[in-house]
Amino acid sequence: MQAESHDVLWLDQWQSVSISELAVCSGLSEAELHELVDYGALAPTNPQELQWTFTADCVFRIRKASRLRDDLELDTHALALAILLLDRIDALEAQLSEVRAQLPHRFSQRSTRQNKA
Repeated sequence: MQAESHDVLWLDQWQSVSISELAVCSGLSEAELHELVDYGALAPTNPQELQWTFTADCVFRIRKASRLRDDLELDTHALALAILLLDRIDALEAQLSEVRAQLPHRFSQRSTRQNKA
């Protein structure tokens, strides 16, 4: 039995990564990352500069996108659409959590029981 090696990258929310670092972390090529920027699925923090940098949260998103691309054999355009839809789902789930937190306790329990049924 052979042990698998895993790369560990410790990032905080204020750290930025270059496009080449993002390519290494994600398994996507720099050309694919440029396409994702062109499609609006990925946004550099400094779009006017020659050397783009990205926020640390992009690493997680792009690694997930890379797995989707590999598992579903997506082209870059479909991958960009998948990323945008996943981002939208995350935003809607966050809004739903906020609304549930504002509901009186008895209503939030009732909706939880209804979801389980």
